[in-house]
Amino acid sequence: MNDDKTNIPQETEQVAMPMKLDVTARPIEPKGNLVGFANLKINDSFVIEDFKILQSDKGLFIGMPSKPDKNSPTGYRDTAKPITKEFRAELTGAVVAAYHAEIEKLKARAAAVPEKQSIPEQLAEGKKQAAKDNAERSAPAKADKAKNAER
Repeated sequence: MNDDKTNIPQETEQVAMPMKLDVTARPIEPKGNLVGFANLKINDSFVIEDFKILQSDKGLFIGMPSKPDKNSPTGYRDTAKPITKEFRAELTGAVVAAYHAEIEKLKARAAAVPEKQSIPEQLAEGKKQAAKDNAERSAPAKADKAKNAER
């Protein structure tokens, strides 16, 4: 077996493909500083799931996908992470933008739904409406209704 790496053909020129990042965010009911999760699709070819969206005093930041590791000081080891600070900034920006877009969709959906009254409020309003309807009826109609009720 030949271990000489010089025999492996290598391309000297690499064509840089523009990177397309599609992020889907899922806001959740906050649990501590965790406010959501996100998935990342790169160039419609590769998916990384379970980024954590976290809230701190400085704003939102991204936690990388991780798994438990007894040997790590934090107890977890990142399973995917950016290598450069430029890509980390781009990734964080894309995830935060997707998160804010989802929050705006939820706010718009909540604003479109009319606010519901509580059951006691609905009953009280129904009684008021019935009294109003009863007061608006003419006297003969009331008398006729009373006669019909006696029969």
